[in-house]
Amino acid sequence: MTAETSQTLDRGLRVLKLLADTDHGLTVTELSNKLGVNRTVVYRLLATLEQHALVRRDLGGRARVGLGVLRLGRQVHPLVREAALPALRSLAEDIGATAHLTLVDGTEALAVAVVEPTWTDYHVAYRAGFRHPLERGAAGKAILAARAAAADEPGYTLTHGELEAGASGAAAALIGVTGVEGS
Repeated sequence: MTAETSQTLDRGLRVLKLLADTDHGLTVTELSNKLGVNRTVVYRLLATLEQHALVRRDLGGRARVGLGVLRLGRQVHPLVREAALPALRSLAEDIGATAHLTLVDGTEALAVAVVEPTWTDYHVAYRAGFRHPLERGAAGKAILAARAAAADEPGYTLTHGELEAGASGAAAALIGVTGVEGS
């Protein structure tokens, strides 16, 4: 830690990250051990995070990520979406097919921006907010392929009928965008 950082805020953010990495929540003792701090410190951190709805505790006392993080996270997608719309519009018009930006959300692919071509008589309708497992569909498979491939080997993924009978998909993973995993 440097002089410009806050130890308490750092610990609170570490609590949120630890909770985000578990499906079953963590107890105060488990958090205390993982953070290397006294249980009293963890109680105070959890109480503060609960006041902001960023953490909730179940009846068994296990802490979990709270719904307040959705309000914070919801503000990220519009920024990414707005940045992607010009490229998506151009792509949709050039190829005459629906173009979308899909981001990773846990184990799912989440469409955050969708543009349909204006000049075609027929195209696949795809809606922002649509989710599917990363293992299905071109968008998710492109993301998984990028995870497995070397960074200097950008490629694309083709699928047919995986999300909708008769529909084909083509996707390429986003590369060179730090902190964003998508296609």
